Amino acid sequence: MFKKNLFTILTQILVVLLPFYVLLAVFFSVKVWIPKAWFYIKELLIILLSFSLIYEFIKNKILPKFELIDYLIFAYVLYWIIITFSNWLWFNSLIYWWRYDFIFFYVFLLYKHWKQFLQVNTKDILKLFLISASSSLLFSVLIKFRLWEQRLLLFWYVNYVSDWTYNWWIPTYHWLENSWIKRFQWIFDWPNQMAFFLILYTSIFLTYLKKKFEYHIVLILVFIFWLIILTYSRSALLWIWSWIWLLLLLDIKNIYKKYKKQLISWLAIIFIISSSLLILYSDKVQNIFLRTSSTTGHFDRMEIWINRFLSEPMWAWLAESWPAYRSIYPDKQTKAAEAYYIPESWFIQQLIEWWYIYFILFLSILINISNRLFKNSKALFIWFIAILIMNIFLHIFEATYLSILLFIFIWLYYNLTKDKKLV
Repeated sequence: MFKKNLFTILTQILVVLLPFYVLLAVFFSVKVWIPKAWFYIKELLIILLSFSLIYEFIKNKILPKFELIDYLIFAYVLYWIIITFSNWLWFNSLIYWWRYDFIFFYVFLLYKHWKQFLQVNTKDILKLFLISASSSLLFSVLIKFRLWEQRLLLFWYVNYVSDWTYNWWIPTYHWLENSWIKRFQWIFDWPNQMAFFLILYTSIFLTYLKKKFEYHIVLILVFIFWLIILTYSRSALLWIWSWIWLLLLLDIKNIYKKYKKQLISWLAIIFIISSSLLILYSDKVQNIFLRTSSTTGHFDRMEIWINRFLSEPMWAWLAESWPAYRSIYPDKQTKAAEAYYIPESWFIQQLIEWWYIYFILFLSILINISNRLFKNSKALFIWFIAILIMNIFLHIFEATYLSILLFIFIWLYYNLTKDKKLV
């Protein structure tokens, strides 16, 4: 009946839905009245993907081939199971760990082993994602610059300005404290997620184009860079600066030799945009970019969590930090308590919850992936390392609908030595 197998069809559905994931989750939660709909949509698709992959292995009478990365992830899972049950943590722990700490590694494993069953080429998958993501981006730009954020009320967002809240209602926008500047949120749930998506979108966009840098492409990239600035996401700015310095550090001779004009052009563009921002918002630059109170708060939390680790170096177990604690400890949902439960660092969060053995396994998986990316694509290696640097000072991986996309894309380059040609 179908020309494509179920795994391929589900993958196409997944890459189309994820750019609209928050909008869909709000719809099902508010209008269809499915409790925690944001929790079930993508997870259900991933579970179906798992069964469809198993079916393909059984039908074709073959076994998956494992390598070091597989065994590292298996050890990561085994250690989590041991700690979970030795500390009498049960169903909630299983659910929240799988959803937040592991789901992107799990998706990476699924797609690492799917290549022989994929019935569309990689270029078609990338194209499908870009069509969906571009549509979502176009809608968001209209919301921001033409229809205004209040139009999101028609899509079941809620009418308040927010820079912090605990509930599952999505505000129409977030604002910069003490500045009253609306941050570009898109149809996502937070400006940082918006910035992370733009970074991911740009990378896939450039990969699909295969270095075709016509003038209209450069203009699109400049516009996307401007949108990233409008999110006022310091983690995104950290990614940009990390990417620039890593690129110059690892490949400055080759870049200058092959792309001298382009390098000068991009540096000029960055200088012009940065200077324009300083001129336009010179009186507000402290609040817009440095945000002393918020930045100080991030470092204060970092210190709190380092001290917590030193006081409990074995483990504090799951639900001791964001995001699980907010669902398991509803009585602690206060602004005053969040410094103790939100470390603002994905790495410290991993360290405090599961002890340093688990943390070492986590780092080992990332090092393995980074090493393979470095061999296959130095540009993607730099891109990925810059994302990891973001997570030292933020917990962006908690946006699982984006981390899933990230690790699907990483898989493409992880297996490049075998496939030789990406698109």
